[in-house]
Amino acid sequence: MTKIVNCYNAQLKPKTKKHSVNLKIFNFCLFAALFSLGFAYLIGISDLTVKGFVLQEMKNQSSNLASEKRDNEQQVDSLQSYYALNSRAQKLDMVVINDIEYLSAGSHVVAKK
Repeated sequence: MTKIVNCYNAQLKPKTKKHSVNLKIFNFCLFAALFSLGFAYLIGISDLTVKGFVLQEMKNQSSNLASEKRDNEQQVDSLQSYYALNSRAQKLDMVVINDIEYLSAGSHVVAKK
């Protein structure tokens, strides 16, 4: 009986045990990295969404406060107007002042440093 020997048979046969362990570890690490990055991405998106809602609420609050400030300034202006003061002065039986004369101080020095 004749046996044919192939000298390349030993070289072509891969070492499956060591190679598969490295691929398993690599695949596990790759899966873990992808999972952790995906989880971090979802947390970041969730955080940005919440911050967007808070920002929108603060903008609405800011515009409400600005309109309230304008209303209060208009109310102050109307209360300090000449016509409002004049009508209140007449109700209190006060004399209306037309001409105002100011006293001027002389050129004398009152105090020295």
